[in-house]
Amino acid sequence: MLAIVLPFATVDAKKNKQNMLVWGEVVEAEDGNGYLTMYKNSPAEITAQFHFIYKDKSKSVMYDLFMPDTVAELHDPVPVDKPVKEVVVDNIVYSAMDAEGNKYSTSDPDDPVLAMLLVDLFDFYHDLFWFDVTHRARYYDGRHYDNWTPSNSSRYSKSHSTPSRSKPSDLDLTKVDDESLLIGAAVVAAASAGMIIGVAKNWNVPDDRFPYVSLSPQMQFFTQTGNMRDVIQFKCRLGNRGGISLMGDLGYTTGSLFEQGVFNPGFTWSLGAGLDLGAFSLSFHAKPATSRHSENFFTCQLGYDIFLTKNLAFDISGGAGIFEHTEGDVSQLYWDFPVSVGILWKF
Repeated sequence: MLAIVLPFATVDAKKNKQNMLVWGEVVEAEDGNGYLTMYKNSPAEITAQFHFIYKDKSKSVMYDLFMPDTVAELHDPVPVDKPVKEVVVDNIVYSAMDAEGNKYSTSDPDDPVLAMLLVDLFDFYHDLFWFDVTHRARYYDGRHYDNWTPSNSSRYSKSHSTPSRSKPSDLDLTKVDDESLLIGAAVVAAASAGMIIGVAKNWNVPDDRFPYVSLSPQMQFFTQTGNMRDVIQFKCRLGNRGGISLMGDLGYTTGSLFEQGVFNPGFTWSLGAGLDLGAFSLSFHAKPATSRHSENFFTCQLGYDIFLTKNLAFDISGGAGIFEHTEGDVSQLYWDFPVSVGILWKF
């Protein structure tokens, strides 16, 4: 599916303006002070200069700004000196790395070569081509608060401490202990054994609903972490009343709705396989982490397709699985319970 999508994304990026932007705003906090936040709406690494225009019509000195490709939102922990009317950003240089590690830089936000480089990194930079590029997507990964380098002032000195980010108390991530993991594995093994027997006995039983190839737009929600995945699933259902399925999905993930950093937002995908008995299915889905997206899981889901017509069905499923959350250098497995609803279209 990526082989089909990528050429269209490349052509679209070359034909239409990317409109990559860098901008900032000063927001008054609860302490009464104004704090600067800088944004960019693309995954390109940027270097830029900016200055303030104060409400008294005076101007600040020029500051240098660096935002890595993994950061879309940069917060200054030091309040501004006086009320700001406008944040002016200019002298912007966009940079990206190609597959061989060569760096390409340009000051043109609609540069077609840069567009192609970013398409080559499609799995990391999905937002740039598929969604409104003016929204403030969060590529922030929590490690780059200190990337401020002033030209003529020490106001953004790296000696400033980074304010701690509070974590909501309602995110209850239950760790997976060895005993729970063994119990879960035993339940999945028993369910799989039962499905294998059912599939074997019904493989040659005629059923005009099967086999089929389908596409299914789905909304998936992980109840523990609050992660939302909007994906399109491709499924190949083999056999008759008893059968097996091969599937894969791709789409967009919001990241955790409960706690920033559990999963990073952006492009998402997974691969899966399952056992089918009539409209019931027992499937396994896996998504490894990548260097830029921490989303990773392995789940077992029980599903059922409610057929409305010969080609159309509601696709619902729910299950359990584990995901890995890394904080600092410590990785920990947690339980999660995904639920999914979608519309299945048979070809």
